[in-house]
Amino acid sequence: MMDEFGRFLEATPAITGEAKEAARTRLLQAIREPVPMSPMPPLMTPPRRRRPRLAWRLALAASVALAVGAGVLAVRGDEQPATTPVAGVRDLGDKAARSAETDPYEITPSPGRWLYVKQTIAPLRKEPEPEVDRDKRMTLETWHSLDGKQIALDDGRGKLVTEEYGPGVTGADLARAPVTPEEMIARIGASVDATPVTEFADADATRQERIFRTISQLLGEQPLVADVRAALFRALPMIQGVSVKQDAIDAAGRHGVAFDYTGAWERFEIIVSAQDYRFLGTYGETVADRTFPVSKMTVRAGTPTVWTANMESQVVDRPGDRP
Repeated sequence: MMDEFGRFLEATPAITGEAKEAARTRLLQAIREPVPMSPMPPLMTPPRRRRPRLAWRLALAASVALAVGAGVLAVRGDEQPATTPVAGVRDLGDKAARSAETDPYEITPSPGRWLYVKQTIAPLRKEPEPEVDRDKRMTLETWHSLDGKQIALDDGRGKLVTEEYGPGVTGADLARAPVTPEEMIARIGASVDATPVTEFADADATRQERIFRTISQLLGEQPLVADVRAALFRALPMIQGVSVKQDAIDAAGRHGVAFDYTGAWERFEIIVSAQDYRFLGTYGETVADRTFPVSKMTVRAGTPTVWTANMESQVVDRPGDRP
């Protein structure tokens, strides 16, 4: 798994002084400026539990240094898939759950230790537009408190920035007994019902779609004990509209099989290995043209909105520690 990541780093050319300075300038702007709520409508109370916006702004700034000139291209579907077909979405959910039950690291929900996560992602082209750049890759390192309440990341200059997660369901919440697929759906559904929609993330999204996306974020961002991760995989087939995509490719170019959900505007994939069914990453793209009423922005069908690959996860003592 790490061989591909190593080849990516070896192929990345040295960054120039001008690019470093540009990255530093954008990074300082990202840190100092308040997160803009416009063109999105004001949030209602309670506040939306979201993927930390600061993290993505810092990641976008850091990508100038990490991805300038790299020209990394992984064409979806350009190779024959190395996949093992599954009988259906229930079969995939069961196989992924059995794999998750053999968790390679122990996670105990507590405020004491942190989960280190290294990802390869396609960075955003330009904020606030939702499109990611298929042709570039960047490395994103994050640390997640095992109680699910905080996230930390390097600001690109060796300084860690920590942000609190907002209200909403966490891995620690899901770890409370009983831990069953039905209970995962119920708890996540309750969180979704209490979360206001936004112009970009939830426009025209059904409840089923929002539950699917929440599970995707939990799998990629939250420390999850083995039985919770297994229950989430078994919960995915219970969501109406979820199907199997036999050949899916993560941002590192690894072929796998995916849980697939197509909504009115976007399609999402949760990708697992076709060999051992461990979680690999995510992909999302638009399936219809859409003009947002507040921002007046038009996004065309076929626009990629997220592309990730989880390269490494390990429990460490504190933010900044690496395995």
